[in-house]
Amino acid sequence: MISFKVSTTINQLKEMVIKALMNSDNFPYWTTDLKRFEVIKGKPGKVGSIGQLHYFQKGRSYIMKDELIDCKSGERYLAQVSGDALTAEVETTLHASGNKTEMHTKWSGKGKIFILKILLPLLRGKMLKQSKAELETFKKLVETKGINFNE
Repeated sequence: MISFKVSTTINQLKEMVIKALMNSDNFPYWTTDLKRFEVIKGKPGKVGSIGQLHYFQKGRSYIMKDELIDCKSGERYLAQVSGDALTAEVETTLHASGNKTEMHTKWSGKGKIFILKILLPLLRGKMLKQSKAELETFKKLVETKGINFNE
């Protein structure tokens, strides 16, 4: 199993950051290779909600399941993301700091197939770099677009 943490400070109130984060239409704007997020069950941000992440990477499509398994609304969100090749837990925490919001994300995952069990530890640095870039993209979008990134 590998894990890493990334964090940033967003120059917006926590309430706005939460609304932007829970807006599933925003996901493809800041998540690498994600083409769309499909709600399957429940409402994003509520425990038990399930979505499908539709990715297109290196000429192939794949789908991963995203289930919110624990939540302290507005403060902590823990999702389990799984697909044919890997399973991971993604924990996002938010802390107000005046008119700013500290956002922290922890990713912990492991490969399900043999080759990924071998490669995942070697890819940790690349995954960390990508997660940092995604979080910075999210930050810029919240700071410039607010809660709806497609406007």
